Amino acid sequence: MLNFNINNIIKQSDIQQRLEIFMQLLIKWAKIHNITSSKDLDSIKSQIEDSLIPISFLNPFKTCIDIGSGAGFPALILACYYTNSKFYLLEPRAKRVAFLEYAVIKMGLSNIEIIQDFSYNIKNIKAELITSRAVCKSNKLIKDSTHLMLPNGYYLLFKGSNAKEEIKELKNFKIDIFNNKQRVYVYVKP
Repeated sequence: MLNFNINNIIKQSDIQQRLEIFMQLLIKWAKIHNITSSKDLDSIKSQIEDSLIPISFLNPFKTCIDIGSGAGFPALILACYYTNSKFYLLEPRAKRVAFLEYAVIKMGLSNIEIIQDFSYNIKNIKAELITSRAVCKSNKLIKDSTHLMLPNGYYLLFKGSNAKEEIKELKNFKIDIFNNKQRVYVYVKP
């Protein structure tokens, strides 16, 4: 279990203000559009905490590509903390892209670019960190996105109960595992 006080991070005024805006937007959009299963404040706060936990172990990075950004977890939340890093959010579904674009504007984040596409179609960007939460099996995600990884980069994969089985399929990688509640953070160095 990670020993990390997330409240110290969230209490930073600029981060707190952006996250408050995000929560209100997500609640409003979730009532109309099916962009997340989190539809109340407690559930959204839990997802925000889940997204921020990795800052306790992440290596420094200048660029991050988030595959399957959905409603913005984890990359939109991480971008509130890592304001000097560039984030590319890859999301193929139009209504989720519309939400992300609106949220980025309302939150005042200038370090995010949203791309409506799949990772295997992207050719012109690379990153030191590639994140993903609940998109597909780890080995498929890595296979489809290796061309996006800069040398000495890492994958940060947000996994659940299937993590042990998926990790067995990742051969010849340096893997660190971090646990928090029911979340397994798989930090992979190709």
